[in-house]
Amino acid sequence: MGDSNGRRWFWIGSRTAVRDALAQAFGNAPQAGAATTARAGDLVVVDARAAAADVAAWPGGHAFAAVRALKQGGGPTVFVVVDAGDLTGAGLARFCLADGVLPWREAGRTIDVTPLEQGRQPAPRRPSVDELLRRVEAHVGTQTPADSALQRLLQFERDDRLLHRLQDPETGLFDGPYATLKLDEEWKRAQRFQQPLSLLLVDLGTGFARLPDGERRALLAEAAGVFLNECRDIDVLARFSPSVFLLLLPGTGADGAEVLARRTLAALQTRLPADRGLRLAAGLCTVPCTGIADRKAFLAAAEACLLDAAAGAGGLRTSWQ
Repeated sequence: MGDSNGRRWFWIGSRTAVRDALAQAFGNAPQAGAATTARAGDLVVVDARAAAADVAAWPGGHAFAAVRALKQGGGPTVFVVVDAGDLTGAGLARFCLADGVLPWREAGRTIDVTPLEQGRQPAPRRPSVDELLRRVEAHVGTQTPADSALQRLLQFERDDRLLHRLQDPETGLFDGPYATLKLDEEWKRAQRFQQPLSLLLVDLGTGFARLPDGERRALLAEAAGVFLNECRDIDVLARFSPSVFLLLLPGTGADGAEVLARRTLAALQTRLPADRGLRLAAGLCTVPCTGIADRKAFLAAAEACLLDAAAGAGGLRTSWQ
C-alpha cells in the first residue's frame, strides 16, 4: 500500500472520518501495523487531536510528542492533520519538526492533501502586521514611490526569504537581533501609553548543546512549543542566545507575568527530558519600576535576575524579590 507518491502510510488517530478521507485521497488504506514500525521512506499521518490511547506507545502521551519521536534521527516523513484555521496546531507541528500539515475541514468532511503532494513545508509562524511595519522600509527598497504602504507590506509578507531573516532556524521563533528591535519598540509604546511591560528570560542551561543533533533540535522544538502554548499572539518570543529564550509581554504587570513564568517553567519541567543535562533558570523584570529609566536598564535587570537564578538552585528570580 502507498500514498499518492508510492509510499506506505500509517495513521495515528481515532477520527475515522479523517482516516477515511485520507484513504480516499491516497487511493488505499493505511498500513495495519503500528506506526512504531514506520521507517525512512514511509509516511506517517498524525491527527493533532489524537486521543491519549492513540499515542500511548510514544513518550509524552500526546500527538506532538509522537511527531517529535518519529522525527528524531531522520525517520519517516510525518504530516500532521490540523483543523482548518488552527494556527497553534500548525505552529506546534513545525516546532516538533513535522514535514507539513494537512488541513481538515469538518463542515465538508474534506482534507487538503496538496501540501503533501507538492512537498511543501509547514508555514512559518509569521509576525503580525504590527510587528512587520518597522521592517518594511529597511528590506523592501525596490518599490516605486507610487506604491502604497499596504502594497509594500503585502510584498514583504509574500517574500519568505525576508521573514526567514528574522527567525531562528532551529526553533522558528524570532532571533536575538529582532528581539532587541522589538524590545526598543515595546519599551517606547509602554512609556507612551503608561502601560506595564514585562520581560522574561528563560535559560535551558548548556547541557543540551552536547546532545546529538537530532535530539538537540527536538528538545529545542519542544521548548519552543511550550513558549508558544503559554504566550499570547501579542507577546514576542525569541531565541536570544543559544540557550536563552526571551519572552516580551506587553501590557502585563508583575502578578500576571509571574504566573506565566512559573507556569512556563513547570511545563518545561514536565515536557523536557530530565536526563539531558538541562538546568532551568529564569529572570523576570516588570516596568514601571523605580531605578529603571531605559530599555538597557530593563534588559540588564532581567539578566541580573537570570544570573542570580542560575547561580543558585535554578527556578525563577524577579526584580521585586
